[in-house]
Amino acid sequence: MVLVIREMRADDARLFLEVHHAAVRRIAVHDYPPEVIQAWAPLPITQAAVEAVAANPEGEIRFLAERDGQIVGLACLIIPNNELRACYVAPEAARTGVGKALVVKIEETARDAGVKYLVADSSLTAELFYRRLGYEVTEYSRHLLRGRWPMACVKIRKAL
Repeated sequence: MVLVIREMRADDARLFLEVHHAAVRRIAVHDYPPEVIQAWAPLPITQAAVEAVAANPEGEIRFLAERDGQIVGLACLIIPNNELRACYVAPEAARTGVGKALVVKIEETARDAGVKYLVADSSLTAELFYRRLGYEVTEYSRHLLRGRWPMACVKIRKAL
């Protein structure tokens, strides 16, 4: 079972959302109330949502983790913001090294672009994962989902 980390293509947008939603709805669901989960990963996945992800309006650099032809993880980077925007792993691939491989690729890409540190608004669910990868907590805060729904988060930082 070889893990491949590759750049996301626009036609991967539905798979991206499926992995994101599965991670939120089956892993993060234990740390957040239903209204946050619904705002974070709304169902059903609509064609409009797929098109919005494919459009990539913020210019994220996106990577997918693929194992045996299946997408099992995703990660996003916004270089101008020094931001690790996202890292999600499909529940069936959790705790198998997929998330770590994605973060390593994000950090390598950021370093190659001259980024000296990364920041992120992590979910409470992922705090320990990021700590194990050398990220330090700078504060506990709130993140606004879709600009409207407050979600508890952990602000993290790592020097590269």
